[in-house]
Amino acid sequence: MIDTMKRDPETPPKVLIALMMSGKSGQDKLTGVFRYLQGRRHWDTSIIRTKDGLTPQMIDALPSRGVNGLILSVPPSDEVEDRIVHSSIPTVVLDILEAKRLRTRTHRIAFVVNDSSAIGARAAEYLLEQGVFQSFAYVGATRQYAWSQKRYEAFRRILAARGYGCQVFSEPVQDGIPDWDARRQALAEWLRGLPKPIGLLAAYDDRAHQILETCFDAGLKVPGDIAVLGVNNDEVICENTVPTLSSVQPDFEEEGYQAAALLDRLMAGSLDHPETVLCGVKQVVGRQSTVPTSQAGKLVQKAVAYIHANACKGIGVPDVARHLRVSRRLADLRFRQMQGQTILDAIRQERLERVKHLLTSDDSTIGEIGTRCGYENENYLKNLFKVRFGMTMRDYRKFSRL
Repeated sequence: MIDTMKRDPETPPKVLIALMMSGKSGQDKLTGVFRYLQGRRHWDTSIIRTKDGLTPQMIDALPSRGVNGLILSVPPSDEVEDRIVHSSIPTVVLDILEAKRLRTRTHRIAFVVNDSSAIGARAAEYLLEQGVFQSFAYVGATRQYAWSQKRYEAFRRILAARGYGCQVFSEPVQDGIPDWDARRQALAEWLRGLPKPIGLLAAYDDRAHQILETCFDAGLKVPGDIAVLGVNNDEVICENTVPTLSSVQPDFEEEGYQAAALLDRLMAGSLDHPETVLCGVKQVVGRQSTVPTSQAGKLVQKAVAYIHANACKGIGVPDVARHLRVSRRLADLRFRQMQGQTILDAIRQERLERVKHLLTSDDSTIGEIGTRCGYENENYLKNLFKVRFGMTMRDYRKFSRL
């Protein structure tokens, strides 16, 4: 059995973080880790960004390298998984939803996953808030995963409480026909047969993307005939589909925070049995695949587009209300109903997200980035960033480029 080396309690623990950083979810998880560490003891961290970088040899070498803990968010190969199962390195498995093999380990391990039931429930509430659907549907994962089933059950339960049913797509099983050909044909026929207009939840964004493409081929209008909602808010997908894809965004930052908290307990020896922490939904990001189905939806879509284009130009809530040609109260009410946050929160979030993007993609100075994002006072921005994300802007740039 692989074991950890004893260390001086005054020495910062060495922690390996295996975390894919290519998408916003990975960046948010890392932000959550460092938000937890703010004001606490320092960690000496290393980051692995890809599955290929996580090898059996690396896991075997962790004790000799003095590594005291592992946060695992990259789906491991079978060999790596086997090494981790037989290791005693304190380990937190982050957002690997099934992890059946890893769950056979019974010592120095914990799990953090998004709450599939909360996701399904929030999706149902969001579609009900549109006020235009009398019918609803769910398209799950292509395999029978427990997390997909939980999302469906919670989605159906909320709808049933309001007097609505929910239709479910069943994957075809046919010999001699390529899987996707059979699935796409069956999916198109099923979509054509649904009562219109209908609000549809897909188990995750890739699945929702497939539905959008199938609707296009089948001559179905989105969102006029079918409003499509995904899960994960993978911006590479959601911002580049036609129409752009609405999505439920799990609270990935909170997942990172909870993973760091659990690992701290594991390394300190205060957690001696496997524990699982569920994290809920941060928000539903409304885009063209759902929001134009109602006047309120169109209003919010227009507000989101305006904020995205102008947040760094010093706009405030009154500017957004004037752009929408409605009262400030009505603008904020509709926005809060559909986005789960105030207009002011959305403006602040957009500006800080732009700051984060520029820190990782641009070599401008911190002062220059602040000016471009509407912050006249560099020190104010530095303090705000550290309070919000748990690390300095300089450290965020360094760790994001490792």
